[in-house]
Amino acid sequence: MRSLFSCLAGWVLLPWAALSRAEDAAPPRALACLSRWYAVEPVREGDAWRVRVGGVLYPWDDGRAKSFEQKLAAPDLEDTFSQPYTPGPIAPVTRENEDPGRIRFDPLFRATYGDAPERVELVDLDILGQRLRVHRRVAPAFQRVAARLERLVAETPALRAYLTPLGGTFVWRNIARTQRPSAHSYGVSLDVNVARSDYWAWAPVGAPVRWKNRIPPAIVEAFEAEGFIWGGRWYHFDTMHFEYRPELLDAACREDAQGV
Repeated sequence: MRSLFSCLAGWVLLPWAALSRAEDAAPPRALACLSRWYAVEPVREGDAWRVRVGGVLYPWDDGRAKSFEQKLAAPDLEDTFSQPYTPGPIAPVTRENEDPGRIRFDPLFRATYGDAPERVELVDLDILGQRLRVHRRVAPAFQRVAARLERLVAETPALRAYLTPLGGTFVWRNIARTQRPSAHSYGVSLDVNVARSDYWAWAPVGAPVRWKNRIPPAIVEAFEAEGFIWGGRWYHFDTMHFEYRPELLDAACREDAQGV
């Protein structure tokens, strides 16, 4: 006859074992969260997770150890979450290659927003009296940012100088000095006034990267509140640049999130 202790132990351990199996069957937190924002489907194959993007299966984690430059050039989807994006007070970025959001998985962008200029579905949008073209899918977020900026300028007119003229939204092109598509190609990013901005690549070739910024925190906060990341939080700073990446600002997407 089994002892009362062994019976109780089995009763206690069984739910925990079931919970463990359920956790093993669940996709990584970031992958599950990604499907909130993009048309992707997590797929379990044996012990590995894959992601269906635009009808094609890609590995969530390709298992390769990569340098930062290799992640930029040929990332898997897990790599895009490898550097947490943290909003809040603005501080100089001095850690080399700390560029959260610069790593982009282009098949995800192409499947979501369009893989050729004629297939990027654009709509007109007014921001502070300036007519711009953005992707239809992201237009509601841009509209919310526009409303926030209107209120900011009404309260603090000096902020208009950073927003007029705006540097632009949709342009089908590669990132300068690379063969990687710019986020501007998909109509999901916006540059504020270039003359009031700073960009690491404007320094002479070979010069050390020294972070700088002139964009006021209130403008950064307005964009981040609606799911846009800011290039001023990069070691390779691009302070004019705001890009719709809601998955990087969604706390539930972080593997260390608790109770979210």
